[in-house]
Amino acid sequence: MNQGFYKNENGELLHGPNFVIFPDGIELNIDLKDTYTYPVNDWYYFDSEELARIFFNLPLPETT
Repeated sequence: MNQGFYKNENGELLHGPNFVIFPDGIELNIDLKDTYTYPVNDWYYFDSEELARIFFNLPLPETT
């Protein structure tokens, strides 16, 4: 399912499955995902990678 935090960085999809920690001490934790106001430092929560790719308008991975 690949739920977690996602960020589009110049066309590359970054994924933090359970948490993201920023240099300034801000932290995103999966247990608190519903308490944040997104975006947080350009990160968003999604229930799947597919939803993140659609949101960021990034191509879906090819399936064979």
